[in-house]
Amino acid sequence: MRSPDTSRVRRLAAHRAVSAALAARDEGELRALVAAGTPHGSGIGGRSVLLEVDGVPVFVKQVPLTDIERRPEHIGSTANLFGLPPFCQYGFGGPGFGAWRELAVHEATTAWALAGEYDGFPLTYHWRVLPGPRRPLPSELADVERAVAYWGSDPAVRRRIESLREATASLTLFLEYVPHDLHTWLRTQVAAGAGPAERACAMVERELAAGVAFMNDRGLLHFDAHFANVLTDGERLFFADYGLALSSDFDLSAAETAFFERHRGYDRCYTLWHLVSWLVAEVYGHDPDARADFAHACAKGATPEGMPAVLAGIVTRHAPVADAMGTFLRALRRESRTTPYPHEELTGLLRAAR
Repeated sequence: MRSPDTSRVRRLAAHRAVSAALAARDEGELRALVAAGTPHGSGIGGRSVLLEVDGVPVFVKQVPLTDIERRPEHIGSTANLFGLPPFCQYGFGGPGFGAWRELAVHEATTAWALAGEYDGFPLTYHWRVLPGPRRPLPSELADVERAVAYWGSDPAVRRRIESLREATASLTLFLEYVPHDLHTWLRTQVAAGAGPAERACAMVERELAAGVAFMNDRGLLHFDAHFANVLTDGERLFFADYGLALSSDFDLSAAETAFFERHRGYDRCYTLWHLVSWLVAEVYGHDPDARADFAHACAKGATPEGMPAVLAGIVTRHAPVADAMGTFLRALRRESRTTPYPHEELTGLLRAAR
């Protein structure tokens, strides 16, 4: 195991070197560098590639930058430029609130990590607005009529999706590469037997709580901290992908401010629900409805059978929150995007669990 000091020195040195190397390249050189990278997937938040800069692996995310966001008066704006309803913050394939908000969070988390306040964020080495061709919409938004209808038929949602479809530039983020997403890494640990599973899950439970508390204490709500958006080097967790993040430092509307205040505990409840659901699925193979039934039974006092003790303890401790949060998320996804967030119920359950 590396000492924290050694890991930090290495990260800071890489940040200095890679940041300087990228800043020295002109637009054409950066475009060529990105074009030569190895594709690393694409999704609703943009395309990504892997490349190396002076021997250091770099993860590059290309976030679509719409014409509205490129207007001179909107450069760097964290306002809700399209007037999207706040419920688009929920991570169910929504159109996102804009590249400048995502950049603002990358800059904040990198500053915290560089200052030694909290290490659990990938460092941002550099960013640049780069031109490029129009790209097809991601699968979640490709059927525009269906997507607009799902998100309440709000005209702002249509404007946002159509603007993404017409975008001819990207906010290109050059980020520290962290080798594993938590979903894949934790699955390997659980499959390795009780000992590795218990050690890994204890770390995950601890790190999820610490990371969420740090972000929330500084006015940052992630809103999408599922295990594909949380990374790990096997020793700690790194919270990544800020496409839905909401900060009290943003230029928020009155409705967004009210939404923010009501959802201050959302990340904690979401990560507990996700952890419990993930463990139940991995150990028992349950489908979503069976996972929900299992969490409900455990919340009422049932004991998980056939799980290593540490995993069973996690499920037992957090089943009440997972049950209530899961009920809300299912209604949100299946019934209405305007389903009220059960703030009072979840706050009470979190307090009772302390």
